[in-house]
Amino acid sequence: MAGMAELEHFCGYGGKHLNTIRYHPLQAETLIYTAAATIIVEDVNDPHKQEFLHGHDNEVSALDISANGKLVASGQLGSPGRKGAVAPVVVWDFDNRQKYTEFGGLSHSVLCVKFSPDGRFLVATGGNQMIFVWDVSTAEVVYSRRTESPCSLAVWGPILENPSGGRYPSYQLCTTYDSQVLVHVMSFDIKSMCYSLSSDAVQFPPTTAGDMCIFSLQSKMFRAALPVCNNGVTSLTQAGDVLYAGGGDGRIKALHGHDAHWDVLAENVLESGVVALTASSDGAELVAGCRNGKLFRLLSSDLTATLQAATHTDEVTSVAFGASSDCVCTASKAGEVFLLDLSDYMPIMAAAGKSSARSVVLTLTTGEILAGYDDGQLRAWSMQRGSGARPLWELQAHRGGVTVVRETPDFIVTGGNDCAVRFWHRTTRELLATFTNHRKPVADLLVDQAVPHHVHSGSEDKLVVTYDLKLNKPLVQHFTQHSNITGLSQRKDRDKEVVSSSLDGKILFWDVDYADPRGCIEGPPGSMLRLRCVEVSPSGRYIVAGAEDARLYIFDLSSCSCIQECEGHSGGVTHVRWSPDQKQIVSAGKDGCVIIWNFFEIDAAPAAAVRRIAEEAMGPARATSPPCAWSRRLQIYPEHTSP
Repeated sequence: MAGMAELEHFCGYGGKHLNTIRYHPLQAETLIYTAAATIIVEDVNDPHKQEFLHGHDNEVSALDISANGKLVASGQLGSPGRKGAVAPVVVWDFDNRQKYTEFGGLSHSVLCVKFSPDGRFLVATGGNQMIFVWDVSTAEVVYSRRTESPCSLAVWGPILENPSGGRYPSYQLCTTYDSQVLVHVMSFDIKSMCYSLSSDAVQFPPTTAGDMCIFSLQSKMFRAALPVCNNGVTSLTQAGDVLYAGGGDGRIKALHGHDAHWDVLAENVLESGVVALTASSDGAELVAGCRNGKLFRLLSSDLTATLQAATHTDEVTSVAFGASSDCVCTASKAGEVFLLDLSDYMPIMAAAGKSSARSVVLTLTTGEILAGYDDGQLRAWSMQRGSGARPLWELQAHRGGVTVVRETPDFIVTGGNDCAVRFWHRTTRELLATFTNHRKPVADLLVDQAVPHHVHSGSEDKLVVTYDLKLNKPLVQHFTQHSNITGLSQRKDRDKEVVSSSLDGKILFWDVDYADPRGCIEGPPGSMLRLRCVEVSPSGRYIVAGAEDARLYIFDLSSCSCIQECEGHSGGVTHVRWSPDQKQIVSAGKDGCVIIWNFFEIDAAPAAAVRRIAEEAMGPARATSPPCAWSRRLQIYPEHTSP
């Protein structure tokens, strides 16, 4: 038998960028939105139906889809790996699920991308104060200019027929700046045989944040400013003759009117500021994205809202399963703790804290979630549906913040930034023992499966220490010359050896009776891995490790070989966990995303045969496509034995 992982679901909207959610203009149930550097195409009625568009190397900050639904355009923040913080704009062929073309010229960030009504032209603006208009069919630059301030918004107006009857129509384009609105007309010049732009400034009187401003394109005059919300109007969308406005205060209004006269048809207030608003093609529903990472579906008739998804807004720091494989707990640097139902990926409970959450664990006996925070507090939350308003109890555990927490029916053990490992009584929560063997913050803790009163700790000070709580002393202290320890797990065979991951890319195996490691697995040949986490599968045959290169590496212990490399995250993998039934792997990343991978075992076969299985499941183009391909990407190594 051989194991294989497949990307099942992506949780990671985040709510960081404006207007990065779009309904497909022709498919009423298809939603397109961004999650870090990935673009997700999802069925709003079935969260298990997701497809993925990979091609950016930083967060996608702008998104649009052409009116005919054939092309998708996306822009990103400045590339961390390319000189000058280049921010490319990528155009995707939606029907063929592949990259169509890529445009350059912008840097630092792409602020806005927008297709013309006929999909022929694309306008994009960047943080380097540049504005570009490209002909999508020829990839030619139609217009480019550096502006005095960044252009925050660009919108196409109606197409104007050529008055002389020529075959080249004219286009209207509006762009906005800090205190200026420009109206452009893009006309075809028969002398130069190319399009050129003429621009006029629109009168722009002083307004206040939250006003909706109306301009006349014909007279190029300001008409009215209507107060809509507080903290700025962040998103506008239209369905039929109704205009929907979303505000930074979470308010959404349905407006109907013309010129300076508008009536409010419906109104609702969501729990956080609105950053994106889009209407379905049939006009029946809206989807709103909020700054707290949540997506809401709203009926367009009365704006009744229901939660569609909840995601983290910052780096995800911890993942934990309990006894059941049906739900998983995640925590983030923003202080969020979610207990997700893996049947629909909706939160059973959600808790928010002011301090960063660093580690979570689901208790096996008391029905609690234990979370350690940067403020040094250990907090217990209820696992009951809808809970999370207040912790059940709190404990000041460490001075410099709690980095890791584990528990048994008899005790709780915590590690902290103060380099200490502390044991607490499970029911009275009294301090039982403190050990200060480490010289750097504790990276991970492991309660021994064979001897529950033994606990192992690892740290980037290159130490793996084993403690005996009954004897109240450290039993053994392992030291490595080059391996900064980042994660711990344990084998199910071979004397229950402790498994550690390290920043030099090695997975080491430790026996409490020996000072030196008893075995070592290294990454694929030629790779310079920096591993951040590791876990042995429930069956004991496989090991999954997460690295700073944003990949997961799955190893088969029967052959000591890397059998698969999984790509999905756009930032380093911070934590990874197997489900108790070994059917899924859940990974967390610095990109703020949580990815659920399905894991299954197939009959042993050469690598080529395994590739053929992947091709049958996903299609040849998807299984062998380059990193910018649409859908899942799997890389399966040929068999090799690590030294």
